[in-house]
Amino acid sequence: MPKFTIDHQSSKSAQEAYTKIKEFLANDQDIRKFDPKLACNFNDGAMSCKMNGSQFKADMNVAASGAGSKVSVTVDLPLMLTPFKGKITETLQKKLSKYLA
Repeated sequence: MPKFTIDHQSSKSAQEAYTKIKEFLANDQDIRKFDPKLACNFNDGAMSCKMNGSQFKADMNVAASGAGSKVSVTVDLPLMLTPFKGKITETLQKKLSKYLA
């Protein structure tokens, strides 16, 4: 399964960014268009999340970076969904920018 990583720098603190990411993953329906069975398992202490669905898996981590934070999302796609990599990347980048602006 091909993996790719999306990194996003935010001016928000790591804790604030993590809270916003939790809100995004819990409520945003756009990401569920790719996989309606997506389930998120949050680890508040590590500020991370493991996402498992029927179509793909992903790991998200938030870490302090300078005066703000860095969000990293590593997506693990099955070969047959590789053509959707661009659309998934675009959607995640747009949503991270929206929630962490």
